[in-house]
Amino acid sequence: MLTFFALQATKIHNYDTPWFMYALVIIALVGYALIEAKHTRNDHVIKLREAVLWTIFYVSIALLFVIPVYIFIGSQAAGEYLAAWAIEKALSLDNLFVMGIIFSSFHVQQQLQRRMLNYGIAGAIIFRLIFILTGIALLKRFEWISIVFGLILMKASWNAYRQASGAHSIENGLNITEKPLWKLINKVLPIYPKFVGHKLITKRNGTYKLTIMAAIIILIEFTDIIFAVDSVPAVLAVSPDRFIAYSSNVFAILGLRALFFVYQAVADKFWALSWALSAILAWISFKLIVTPLGVHIPIALSLSILGVLFTAGIVVSLVVKKHVKPTRVQIT
Repeated sequence: MLTFFALQATKIHNYDTPWFMYALVIIALVGYALIEAKHTRNDHVIKLREAVLWTIFYVSIALLFVIPVYIFIGSQAAGEYLAAWAIEKALSLDNLFVMGIIFSSFHVQQQLQRRMLNYGIAGAIIFRLIFILTGIALLKRFEWISIVFGLILMKASWNAYRQASGAHSIENGLNITEKPLWKLINKVLPIYPKFVGHKLITKRNGTYKLTIMAAIIILIEFTDIIFAVDSVPAVLAVSPDRFIAYSSNVFAILGLRALFFVYQAVADKFWALSWALSAILAWISFKLIVTPLGVHIPIALSLSILGVLFTAGIVVSLVVKKHVKPTRVQIT
């Protein structure tokens, strides 16, 4: 009987998704590429007003996408899409913080940051597809892998709690150049330790080398892979359908470049989001662990809890002023 409920709860459902829904995602990706190709012809410093307007634009596009999902796939799929998108947005805050540390550690000029973030987003779109398909394949083959994903998120929740409570100092993660990951990249790859405009490869003494800009982009890609270990299981906990899981990731990731510049300006004001993130991870971890045991949590309830936690983080931050810098996950 327990096996029956476990199979029912963990069954990988694939919605009957029309082909044009995939086409809409591709159109969004192409549109983003064209917009950024135009704006990066002349590198410039992104002002807060510009970043806010682009953030509103991409959030609006992501939310509008739920309409065709609702009409052509169904109400449950629409709810799953919204929940998965919200989770990815919330978890991306730590990723944005680490990107800021990376730029600060290497003294990256602000006018180059937009271009570098776009390279990182392009890599994230590819790697998330690989991880989501791999995660779904594992869930199909091994129902109990959901518990493993839940334990991974439980650890992430505990780390987020410790960092929010000040158990880890931000200064410990500031110098990226001293971290093992950067040392490994620097040791394995031929790197010219200077920026050469926005070139990725340069020729020095008859030898082609990666510029420091290319090396930093590679570091950003690796950090996204590290964060995907948390975010992909979290998204699959909401929807194991490949289209919903991936499209929600795509629309969350496309807005990261603009959100980065907004976040850099307002991160200190929204200190309570760190606590909200810890609670969100704990809830998703619980959902993943109990699902194979036959406990099915309605998507409407999950979405409501996520909304309450995230809103609470914003409201508490606005009501209770706290003059401390937020702490986040460190790169090892």
